[in-house]
Amino acid sequence: METIMHVVSGAYNTTLSRELFINEWAQERLSFGKPLWHFFSVQLEPSNMFNIFIPLCGIFSQEILLHLFTAITLISTLNSFEKWICPETRPLWFLREQYANRRVLKKPKVALESNQLSCEVTGGLPCAHSMTFTVFVLILASFFFVRCWDRFVSWRSPFCRCLMYLLIIGMVVCMWLSRLYLATEFLHQCILGSYFGIRALSTFEGHVKYLFSRPRGNAVSTVCFLGGLAVSVYFVKLQLNMDPHWSVREGFKWCPEPTYLRHEVTPVFGLVRDLGNLMGLALASPLYKVEMKQSSFWRRCRLLGLLEFVNYGLRLSTMKQSGRFAFLAYEFIRNAAHTLVLIKYLPKFY
Repeated sequence: METIMHVVSGAYNTTLSRELFINEWAQERLSFGKPLWHFFSVQLEPSNMFNIFIPLCGIFSQEILLHLFTAITLISTLNSFEKWICPETRPLWFLREQYANRRVLKKPKVALESNQLSCEVTGGLPCAHSMTFTVFVLILASFFFVRCWDRFVSWRSPFCRCLMYLLIIGMVVCMWLSRLYLATEFLHQCILGSYFGIRALSTFEGHVKYLFSRPRGNAVSTVCFLGGLAVSVYFVKLQLNMDPHWSVREGFKWCPEPTYLRHEVTPVFGLVRDLGNLMGLALASPLYKVEMKQSSFWRRCRLLGLLEFVNYGLRLSTMKQSGRFAFLAYEFIRNAAHTLVLIKYLPKFY
């Protein structure tokens, strides 16, 4: 058994060492698109999906908003749990560890540039950016294409369909290149992130009627169970002599400037954010009863803008200096309240 584990570990380390050259190639050859890569990684991060881009889509249709928010919340929760249970190393961590480990004979001859965006403190697999962005683009493109299919005969041609597929693939690849350029993920983490997102979205679409028909009590109980599961993983890791905060320590250990690290990107915060969003959806259940009123574009724009302006102020007021428990409790309540108002109560004023 030890021999098998040694062979697997060696093959894994060899694979990561070779993938480091892909990150180096991206930094050397793709520097011309630096503003674009920063836009994809900074502006299109998962938290901005919930606070900016999904509400923006809600201006055009409450149906799109509900579908996007539910799917991305479930998929983001899946991502957070995977990183909480079994975090994987990131390129800069792996490279620094290889050079610091005296037992490693063959040091990878790779030079990676670190920056503020490289200071992540969650596991690398699956890439949360690739996972959520792929789902966001697919749902938005499908709604847009179906709407155009119904209105314009020219959109029913194979050429338009092929063009849409190429556009989706191009945007997802840009997200991959962004993560590779900033040395925040390995290539396999980006690819598997998108793959897991597509598979999870397919499962969601196949059971959407069942999920939207769940009564409030069942939905709230499920979210409480997931919260208990996250806590259980923490104590199980302690019993197995595993560090639950390994990824955070790696981030602090190898980040060139500790002030670059943010509370908002820790594994625990990601879980609290996603469970808060899930609790908001649970309190709004059953989701098929959510009102879908038709209203003017500008009225929806004003109401959604007001809500997000208030939510932005509450995000700035997060109690970061009042202790870990107060910080997490505040964020859980804020996310749950934001989701509940956005999904259930705001449409009443349309």
